[in-house]
Amino acid sequence: MPAGASVLSDRMSDTLELLWGRSRFVSYFYQAVDVIESRALLTIALDHSGAGTVLYYNREFVDRSNVEDLIGLLVHELLHLVHNHRHRARPGNDPGLQNLAQDMVINGYIRSRERSFFSRTGGDSPPRLMIPDALPGVPARFTAETGVTDPAWEDVYRWLVDRPEEKLADIPVRAVETGDDFGDRSVSDERYHPGKAAERDTDREDIANVDHDDSMEGIVFRDDDGNVLPTGMHRYRDEERKRSMDALMERVFSLARQDAVCRRERAFGEIEVLVRSLRDVDISAWRSLVKSYIDYASHTSEWKYSYSRFNRRYFAGGIYAPGRVFVQKQTITVVVDVSGSMVVKPADLEAAFGVIEELLGKYTVNLVCVDEGVYVPRKEGDRFVPSDDLAKPYRYRRGDWKYLKTQSSGTTFFASLFNEFMNGHGEMLVVITDGYIYDLHELKKYSPTLWVISSGRGEPFVPPFGKSVTIRL
Repeated sequence: MPAGASVLSDRMSDTLELLWGRSRFVSYFYQAVDVIESRALLTIALDHSGAGTVLYYNREFVDRSNVEDLIGLLVHELLHLVHNHRHRARPGNDPGLQNLAQDMVINGYIRSRERSFFSRTGGDSPPRLMIPDALPGVPARFTAETGVTDPAWEDVYRWLVDRPEEKLADIPVRAVETGDDFGDRSVSDERYHPGKAAERDTDREDIANVDHDDSMEGIVFRDDDGNVLPTGMHRYRDEERKRSMDALMERVFSLARQDAVCRRERAFGEIEVLVRSLRDVDISAWRSLVKSYIDYASHTSEWKYSYSRFNRRYFAGGIYAPGRVFVQKQTITVVVDVSGSMVVKPADLEAAFGVIEELLGKYTVNLVCVDEGVYVPRKEGDRFVPSDDLAKPYRYRRGDWKYLKTQSSGTTFFASLFNEFMNGHGEMLVVITDGYIYDLHELKKYSPTLWVISSGRGEPFVPPFGKSVTIRL
């Protein structure tokens, strides 16, 4: 039994006992955590304390909920951890909308597996995994407009941010509740803050009514009638807590693999594969990923002069000159973020350009720089400075990365690159950046694009399009 079993409410105890018969794997997870009653939150929350991982629960909420809803909620909370969701605000993100997107993805995952989640190989017809109909899933409009059927929460978040207010109005979640620092974590620009947008519209209900809870910082959701939805409180977690929870998952998997009944569970097999696929790639593989993606996506060619085909214009006068010939020497454009936060990491630049330089025999590499704007560089002494001609490319040569210096105070804007400079281009685009891009949501899609992200970034970078790989030193 869980460490906190002696103080469990009858309803929570009954729920955990019933869950053992439904899924050994989910039960092993909740046996590995402390289950503790707390009046400081309104539903339940998974968190990490100094002693380990804890499931906090509000007794009144649990006692008025039915057992099937509670089982669904416990699975829901586990799946947030499995999907590597980090319930904290990221720079420039609305924490309420971020957590709504995460819940939509998890609820969609559960509903798509409602009849199969508890199935076992060779077992009878399994019980259904139930969650209340009122809980929001990924909107049908998202799939219709994007074509994405298995989105990450970041995909849904970006889609929600871009929706006009009238489309947000019918999302069945009207309120968020959080700790005192909600305002510090929210987007300041009203155009991209649904809560601020709602305040300006007196003809409809607010989307984000903020309540404060001093002792439990996080977010819960309410329905139109003000009732707390059974989604669990989303806590803000730092990296230390995340690592501890990852270690807990490894212990649970180790225990579950020894149980023959558990090994037959569909949930166990599917979740184990999902967790492995979401872990970071081997640190030695990022270089191969960069080169293989460039090789796969590059397709442009160029004209050059070769003595293998003489110039007929001069040949009649007795001059043997090289002629113009179309060859398959492909061109790629490499864009470097030269903001202050990026160029102070010369090891990252050296590592990234080390891979690029391995491709110089096969590709022509045009170098472009971005800080507060886009420019083609030219050498001046021991550094690159902006040239006056954006139309004339700079051909990268070995060691040129050493001339990269910052030109701005650190703010990076990429709209001029994607929305203007790359118009009419078709070559492979490689972007070397730390990922802290002010106008990421405003970029015009360009394909193919590979984002090469600097090491040491505190949170994962989710590209608005294209692929991304993180430098590993």
